[in-house]
Amino acid sequence: MGVPPVSRITYSLRAGLSVTPIFIALLSLAVGGCATGRQPGVVRIPIEDQSARVVEARRLALAAQNSKNTDEAIALYRRSVEAYRDLAPAWNNLGVLLMERQQYLDAAEAFTTASEIQPTDARPLYNLGLTWEKAGYLRDALRHYIAALGRDPRYQPALRGAVRAEQLLGDVSEDTLHRLRAALGQEQDERWRAWLELQRPQVEQEVYAAPMRVREPQR
Repeated sequence: MGVPPVSRITYSLRAGLSVTPIFIALLSLAVGGCATGRQPGVVRIPIEDQSARVVEARRLALAAQNSKNTDEAIALYRRSVEAYRDLAPAWNNLGVLLMERQQYLDAAEAFTTASEIQPTDARPLYNLGLTWEKAGYLRDALRHYIAALGRDPRYQPALRGAVRAEQLLGDVSEDTLHRLRAALGQEQDERWRAWLELQRPQVEQEVYAAPMRVREPQR
């Protein structure tokens, strides 16, 4: 089995809003490997600020989320954050669409902004890691997956991403093993579970064998 695929997350811009077709399509995108899915993350927008600019930003973001046209959705998200910069879900969803377009630098900027606006949310940081992984910068991806876990140590996509990145980099450690076991302990997707189980003996062998290696005598 190749590198397990990864999916995108979406934010709900109001309570009860369902995931729309454009984001359902994004859930099927992968970084190689066989097809699988992940549950989208959901966060609600605070509604304390009812100023005209916030109302307009929310209206534009909802229109973008409901759009079936990617170009239109990107334009609407951009107008939304121009109206009200602190609408983190709009930044995140804009980043998702830009990442799909392989506009990785713009996507990274959008995810970074979402992460700064919501400093306790692991999801934009995970998406930032995913952006760098797709761009071919695996060590930067790992750094952001680990940063996402600093916000939420149980965030499953980041656990999977960190284990995968460390395996590909050949940078396996006890931390990798801890993350792998944490991921296995809460994995609900059978395909991901199978992949993690496949990695476990390899990681354990590397971790446990390391102290037992015979060192050359110093001269």
